[in-house]
Amino acid sequence: MLFAFGKLPIIDSLDLSDFPFKKVIFGITCANFLFERYVAYRQYKLLKSENKKVPKALEGHVDEEKFAKSDAYGLAKSKFEMVTSFTSLVVDLATLTMFSSIWNYSVSIGNCILSTIMRKPFVMSLNANNIAFFILSQTISTFLNLPVSYYQHFVLEEEFGFNKMTKSLFFMDSIKTLLLVNAIGSIPLYILGLVLKKCTENFVFYIWMFMIGLQITLFFLNDLVIQPLFYTFTPLNNKELEDKINALAKECGFPLSEIYMIDGSKRSSHSNAYFSGLPFMKKKIVIFDTLIEDSSIDEVVAVLGHEIGHWKMNHISQMLIISQVHLTTFLMLFDMVFKNAKMFADFNFIIDPLSKVPTASLPGSNYALVNDFPFLVGLLVFSQLVQPTNLLMNFGMNLFSRHNEYQADNYAAKLGKGEDLKKALIQLQITNLSTISVDKLFSMYHYSHPVLCERLEAIDKYTAEHEKKSG
Repeated sequence: MLFAFGKLPIIDSLDLSDFPFKKVIFGITCANFLFERYVAYRQYKLLKSENKKVPKALEGHVDEEKFAKSDAYGLAKSKFEMVTSFTSLVVDLATLTMFSSIWNYSVSIGNCILSTIMRKPFVMSLNANNIAFFILSQTISTFLNLPVSYYQHFVLEEEFGFNKMTKSLFFMDSIKTLLLVNAIGSIPLYILGLVLKKCTENFVFYIWMFMIGLQITLFFLNDLVIQPLFYTFTPLNNKELEDKINALAKECGFPLSEIYMIDGSKRSSHSNAYFSGLPFMKKKIVIFDTLIEDSSIDEVVAVLGHEIGHWKMNHISQMLIISQVHLTTFLMLFDMVFKNAKMFADFNFIIDPLSKVPTASLPGSNYALVNDFPFLVGLLVFSQLVQPTNLLMNFGMNLFSRHNEYQADNYAAKLGKGEDLKKALIQLQITNLSTISVDKLFSMYHYSHPVLCERLEAIDKYTAEHEKKSG
C-alpha cells in the first residue's frame, strides 16, 4: 500500500521480521553515550589544562579571578554531567528492558483504581492503557531524577551562588511539573490514539495536523497557565526603560503589546529576556528582574534589539518550518515500523499468533489482550532507534541557530547598539559564569549560540563595515 503525502508516495510499512530491534537499539544507545562522553571529555580536558589565559577579546573586561571562577564552574558542571550521564544510561537501558513490565503494571494499577472507583470489574481501553503507561513512566522518571536535580540546585548551583530556591519551593516546583506533564500530556495522547486507530489511510497528514494544533495550544497554555504557575509577572515599573523599549519597537516596526518583568531571582541569579507571540500576532516582551538589576538600561535595550532582530529576519518562522519538516519525516518513518510485531516481541511483548497483536502477561492473569498496538511503547522504542539521525540533526540545528544569532547581533549593531550589546553579553557571561574556555567540537554539539569571543569579534567586524559604508 502507498501513502500519498502531497505527490510523494511513501511505503507505509516495511518487512522487518528479521531485524534485531533490541540489539540494534541497545547498541545505538551505548554508541550515542560513548560519543557524548568523548565530546564531554574534550571539554573536561580543556578546562583542566593549566595554560589557559583570558582571551584577547575579553581583556579589560574579565580579570583572572573571574576567568578562573568561570572555568571552575564549567569544570564542576562537567564532572556532574559525567555522573548523571552514566546514571541516565543505566536508567535508559533498564527502561528498555522493562518496557513490558512497566506496561503491565500501569495497566494493572489503572484497572484496579477504576474498578475500585466504579465498584465493579473494569477493563481499560487501549487509549487508557497508553495514558496509564505514560503517567506511571513520568512519575517513576520524576522520582528517579529528584536526587540529581536536588544536588544540582542545592550543591552545585549553591556553591557558585546561583541557587535562590528554598527546599520547599524546589519540591513544590517538582510536584507542579509532574502534575502538569501528566495532565497536559494525557489529553494529546488520547487524541493521538484515536487518530492512529481511525485514520490509518492518512496517518501522517492527520498526525501532522494534530501536532500543529497541539503546538499552538501549548504555546497559549505556556503563556496563560504554565509560566504564571512558576513566576510572577508584573508590569515593568521602570519608566525610562519602558519608554526606550517602546521607542525601539516603533523604530523597528515590532508589534509590541505588553512589557513584563518576572521574578527570576526567586529561583536563580541567572539572567534572561525573551518575547513571545505567534507569527503575525502582537508580541509580549518578558524581562527577568536579574537582567534589570545587573545591566544598564541601554544594555537591556540592546539585548532586546538583538531579540527583535530574530523577529525581523523571520528566524522564528524558519525554525518552525524546519521543525515541521523534521516532524513529518519522523512520522513517515514511524509509520513504516511502529506496528511491526517483531519490534514488540524483542521487548518482551507476547505476540498473539492469530491477530499478530502485541500482548503482555500481567500479574495474576495469563494475558492482557489489547485490541491494537501499544503505540506509546512503539513511539519510545522508535525514538531510540533514530538517535543517530537526531544527533546529526542536532549539529545541523546548532549550526543554523548560530548563524541566526550572528544575524541578530548584526541587526542590533545596525541599530547603533553594538557597543551596548557587547557590554550586555560580557555582563551576562560574568553574571552567569558561562564557560569562556570551550572546545570546538563541544561547542558545535551543545551550543546553539556562538561562544562569547566569536560574537564580540563579529559585532566589531560588522560595526566597522557598517561605519565604512556609511561614511
